[in-house]
Formats: sequence, C-alpha cells, structure tokens
Amino acid sequence: MLPGSPDGSVSMITSIQSPFEQPAATGAMCLILDRSFDPDLLSHLFQGEEQSRPSCIPLFTNTPYAELQPAGPYVVMYSEKRAEASYASKLLEQSNAGCIAWLSDPALLDQGIEHWRSLLTVKTDEAPQQMMRFYEPRWLEPLLLSLSDAEKAQFIGPFSGIAWRNEIGWRYYAKSPQSASMETQAPGWLYLSQERQALIEQGRLKVIATRFADDYQEVLPTEDAVEFVHRQLLAGQDMGYEQMADQERWLRVAIQRGDSFWDHSPAAELLARDDVALGDKLMQLESL
Repeated sequence: MLPGSPDGSVSMITSIQSPFEQPAATGAMCLILDRSFDPDLLSHLFQGEEQSRPSCIPLFTNTPYAELQPAGPYVVMYSEKRAEASYASKLLEQSNAGCIAWLSDPALLDQGIEHWRSLLTVKTDEAPQQMMRFYEPRWLEPLLLSLSDAEKAQFIGPFSGIAWRNEIGWRYYAKSPQSASMETQAPGWLYLSQERQALIEQGRLKVIATRFADDYQEVLPTEDAVEFVHRQLLAGQDMGYEQMADQERWLRVAIQRGDSFWDHSPAAELLARDDVALGDKLMQLESL
C-alpha cells in the first residue's frame, strides 16, 4: 500500500487503463508533452488536416524559463471529439514525457495554463524560487502523496483530474467534487521543505517497490510483498544504490540470500569496504 497524505487522509490515486483507450474523465483532454523527449514533437502534432490538429501552447512562455522553451514542454489540448492521438499515446507510453489532465470546459484552457505555469516554480529551504518539472510522471505520484487534501486541490487547480504513467502503469487522481474553485496561485506557492522532499523521495521508492513486488511476486513472501521489497530497497539506498537497475539487482540478491543479508557475513564485510566500487560490490554480491 502506498503512503497516505501528511494529514492522514486516504489517497485517491488509482490504476486505470490507458486514457487514450478509455478516458478517465469527461471533458477536454489536456496534455503536457516535453519536446526534450522528441525534437520533432511539433511536426508530429501538426500532421493531418488543419481542423483535426490540437491546440498547442508553449508552457514556458511568460515564465522565468522562457529561454528553455525550444526544448521544453507544450500544452496540447484535444476536444472530446478529438482526432486520433496515437502519437501522444506512444510518446507517453515509451517515455517520461508528461502527463494528462481534463477540463470540463475547453474555454478554461487559458486558466489551466496559467495554473500550470504557477507550478513550475516552488520554494525550498535552499532557494526562494526553484524550477520544478511537476509534470514528470516518475515524480507526480510521490509529490501528490506528500500533499494534504487542500494542497492536492490547489495542485490540480481548474482541472478535474490528472493522469500519468509510471512504473506501476497508468495512474489517476480525481479532484474531490467538493473541492472549492480556487483562483490561480502565484508562482512559488508550493513549499517543498526538507521534510516534504524526504517524503517525496520515499514515495518514489515505494512506487518502485510496488512495481518490483509485482514483477517478482512468484518468489516473494505472499504477505506484505511490497513492504519486503521496500525494506530491501531502503537498505540498498543506504548503501548508495539509487538507480533502478542497481536497485533491481540488489533486490535479486536479497531474494537469493534473504532479508537483512547486508548485515551478515560475508556481505557485511564486502559492503563496508571503501576500496571497492559500488558496481563491483554488486557483482561480487551476485556471485557470493
């Protein structure tokens, strides 16, 4: 089970089918697609008949990040009677290029864009203004889980819900119908304290643990498989393994050698050595 909100509320994040096959909400589908994942993004979007082309607006315009726009994100809107969006579907299935949200009224697009622009800048303890690619699908779930219900409503803004694809698959968060309509916040309204950043990091690790628990379910404990995997990944993180490929190798060692293998000989002695690189330690752990 993924963690709940800091205020103790239950997360409303759910798994869904591809929203290109079965829309998660009614209304206009609004996408953020990052051109850094495909330099030919605009030519793909503008193929076909002019009347079938989606609206396409650069997200970084009128922000402190305007100079980054040539390789930056675009807001792309399809109406309910949208043309075939196979390119956008493939891009989001194959890369971490963005996310999808829904507007009940296409006329709210300008408000939605201004809201998204407000999320590009956050406050941290290190800087009063710091850029955040909030639409990055690997981090959307951990970020949302670190927010209170009120903050989630602010984060979603004029949209009814938001969807993204991470290691678990397609995920969706629907804003509560009881959420009050909010005005667009000033840039930097979201404060990422060190405590919240730690929550986000741990939420990200829990997403990865959920994916691995599904991949390795046949060889994991039948109860609390996600917790078992998460515990192994936490230990691996403490040892310096933060890349997903290395984390999976670490988990395989744990499956083979058992829970807390890192505390016992000979693994403990190997991991304590400063003269062996992290990659070499993994290789030796795998051959023990």
